[in-house]
Amino acid sequence: MNARWRRLLVLAALPWAAAARPAIGDGAEATLWRSRGGETTWWLNRDVLRPLGIALQDSAGRTDRTKDFGNYLEMHFAATDDSGFALRLRGAALVRLDASALRHRGGPVFALPQGKLDLRGFRLQQRRGGAFGLDVADAQGKVWFNLDHAHQYVDAAAGRFAVRHMDLRLAPALAQRLGHPEFAGLLVGGMQSQAAGLSADGAVRAGGAAAGGGADLCSAPWPAPRHDEAPWADMRMIHLAVNWEERQPDGVNAYRCGRDDDAGGHSLPCTADSSDGLVVISPDASLRNDGTAAIAWHPKFTVPAPPYGNDQHPFLVWNLYRVDADGSLAQIGVSALKHAFHTINAACGCAQGEVLYPTCEDTYGGFSNDYPAALGPRAEVIAATAQWGRCGSLYDKDCDGQADADRGAVADEAYSPSKHMAVREAELSPVLHPGARWFLEYWYVVRDDIDPWNNLGLLEVLPRKQPGQGSDPNAWIWRFDTADFRNGPMVDLWRSQAADGAYTRQGDAASAQGRVRVTTRVQRAGDGRWRYDWAVFNLDYARVRSSGSEPNLRVLENRGLLRFEVPMWDAAALQSARFAGIGGERGASWGWQRDAQRIAWVAPADNPLDWGRSNIYTLVTDAAPVAGVVLLGDAVADVALRVDSLVPLDVAAPRRRSGTLQPLPSR
Repeated sequence: MNARWRRLLVLAALPWAAAARPAIGDGAEATLWRSRGGETTWWLNRDVLRPLGIALQDSAGRTDRTKDFGNYLEMHFAATDDSGFALRLRGAALVRLDASALRHRGGPVFALPQGKLDLRGFRLQQRRGGAFGLDVADAQGKVWFNLDHAHQYVDAAAGRFAVRHMDLRLAPALAQRLGHPEFAGLLVGGMQSQAAGLSADGAVRAGGAAAGGGADLCSAPWPAPRHDEAPWADMRMIHLAVNWEERQPDGVNAYRCGRDDDAGGHSLPCTADSSDGLVVISPDASLRNDGTAAIAWHPKFTVPAPPYGNDQHPFLVWNLYRVDADGSLAQIGVSALKHAFHTINAACGCAQGEVLYPTCEDTYGGFSNDYPAALGPRAEVIAATAQWGRCGSLYDKDCDGQADADRGAVADEAYSPSKHMAVREAELSPVLHPGARWFLEYWYVVRDDIDPWNNLGLLEVLPRKQPGQGSDPNAWIWRFDTADFRNGPMVDLWRSQAADGAYTRQGDAASAQGRVRVTTRVQRAGDGRWRYDWAVFNLDYARVRSSGSEPNLRVLENRGLLRFEVPMWDAAALQSARFAGIGGERGASWGWQRDAQRIAWVAPADNPLDWGRSNIYTLVTDAAPVAGVVLLGDAVADVALRVDSLVPLDVAAPRRRSGTLQPLPSR
């Protein structure tokens, strides 16, 4: 049976009934359930804790051997069986947590510059005023850490409950004790807790039907095989100024800053004056399904499931840009790729799980967006179709369908471009770039998304560097405040920032290989000259070679654009031509060449414009702009895409009519 017929059968079997999805607060009364005991896991980011002067002194009572994973120290502690969380469920959906606390037999002891912080017998307790927020308190109930961006896992019928992938942040009391109240909210790691059991009316459920458990009240069809047919998937990035825990807003996190240690790593600390360190950065990411179809959210390596017969899930990526004081745009950072693995279906009344339903929201916090086992190279994903080449990937090198034992480990794991976006300090320094502004762009690659452009989010970020207080007095840390959020790619905002009197144009091109957007800005440069800037954003275009089929797909080659060509008369004087790609040392510059009809930039073998990245091409000439077309080429064709733009084809003065540049008659 071919894939199209399989999907049609799935559609027929899963009708969408909007009335079956009640809002929170409607319908049946939420029932009270209680979890019992279990185990809690800490992940501590040592490269954040070290410059803060926080060190693990003891981990008494842990249930495992303390171990490292990437840059995180992992440790487990058992909870007492006479404690747990109070949950309110409506059907299979978690409505909120009631006042409750989970106590533990052991716990970490931290050494601070100001003395000892003893968390033996620590508690996870429901945060006052929030629906799902939790705090980490000592045995006496004083809060030292806050937890947010939690994923709740509830299976009442099986007696299971867990809260996972939580961000671990310094609470105000701990920041105050450290002598730095401004450290409150700083992300320092992650946490999860798995209950030993879940009960309603005092009866622990170990399996089978459970009173009040119910079935998932939500259903929706999968996306139609054609994008011009309903139902469709439409993911939109949103920014939660106040998230569902009513505590921590979405932000941008700096996880570590390290300098080359000449031993294959980056263990040397960044200092007040350093500019050569690498800063690892990622955003919190929240989203909503604005479509009418369900979106598959199956974790990698789960049993192949509808609608594509694989472990389909979205992929989160992000970029960092700088706009200098003169208006020049440069992309200075490119992330790896994060595999999504769970959706909480917030704000819609649906149960959590492996499907994001229409109108539902979801969030991923900073910890899960840095956790090494969820991260991998972009080149493993065919972005235009959102397909992961599992075979031969970082996580399944032998293509046996099982996750490799090394969990995708790579050299220099905490800074590797295969796992992270690491940006050179020199690209972030307000001192080195006076008047500059920085922007973080992020989005999910979603299969069959009808409008990927509203799936992009853009946050202005304000980088700052401040001293720590650890054992090394020279260690400094980076932090990122955030400002305005908007939907859309960076090139759209950059167009709107053009100076008065500048001409701008936006053009899109699409093919079976993917989509590209070209934003053009043209402005007078004095003495009869014009400056042209073309920002080319490759959303998801690639020439791909692959073998096999899902779920055993293997990506053999995944290469983007290799040529950017602009028509230009030979009579035009060319003063300068420039290329700006990814900051740092990510590949050689594109060279340019000119003949009687055009100027073309050509990529070196190691630096194509791959999907999810932007290049900027600039020239200064005496030729005025007219409406025209720029050409983009790849490994198969010198002209693969044609995009509307402004081009230097008028060697006479430009003519205006009602403020609009008028093209010359064709020559």
